[in-house]
Amino acid sequence: MVGCKPKPSYQNFITPKEIIDLGALVTEDLPEQVWGRLLNQYGFEESNSFNVINQEFEFPDGVLSVTNSYLTIFNHGGPHVDVPSHLNLGWGIDSYEIDDFIGPLTVIDVSHLPFGRTVSLSEIMKHDIQPGDIVIIYTKYSLPDVDEMPQRIALSQKAAKYLANLPIKAFGTDSFNVESDDNPTNVERDDKLTELISETAVQRIVPIHYEFLSKGIPIFEQLFNVDKLLTKKKMYFVGPPLNIKDGDGMIVRPVVFVYE
Repeated sequence: MVGCKPKPSYQNFITPKEIIDLGALVTEDLPEQVWGRLLNQYGFEESNSFNVINQEFEFPDGVLSVTNSYLTIFNHGGPHVDVPSHLNLGWGIDSYEIDDFIGPLTVIDVSHLPFGRTVSLSEIMKHDIQPGDIVIIYTKYSLPDVDEMPQRIALSQKAAKYLANLPIKAFGTDSFNVESDDNPTNVERDDKLTELISETAVQRIVPIHYEFLSKGIPIFEQLFNVDKLLTKKKMYFVGPPLNIKDGDGMIVRPVVFVYE
């Protein structure tokens, strides 16, 4: 028949064996769940809030009842992505292409290591990580009580620098963030890279963030269910955030397509 299009064929699509959700249920107290005592210590007094509005509209055929919501979301409280503008190092979320948050995935189990910046370069080198890969470490992060400090396992600066220079496409962790308050690494000053005082401060205070974000590499933090990926192979990560103008970060619901 003229004008009719053939039905699309999906035979060439590769269906994953499993899809694993790395997101979390977004609740009003999600930031408190993942930050613990640090939320108040750092002065974040405003948490999530959900203002649900019920409305009724009259039409000739009857009354239509609808629900709409205004949501206030702390964009770093729960599974989220950081971009350079988070630390005033460059562009925001809206400067990225959607493909920048998608790619082949390597997961590294570092949960056996002590707390601190203890994931060494030699630990990373045990894995076949290629340029353009997305790398996530599994630290077995435990959600702290509201009066507890997060305990974290993080990359050493040498390991972070190696991954950033490959470069990988994105880095992620199930931990509270990619830094650690324990066993900090001394960061050597590089005047060629850190001419601005503000950038020097970022490099010294949060060196792991600096290694990735200064090169435009997104960081995913507070990921859930990473333990479910440890026995999987041939994985593909999909984690685009909402495209917020000048956004410094955003809650995400990333998923992993498992093929083996």
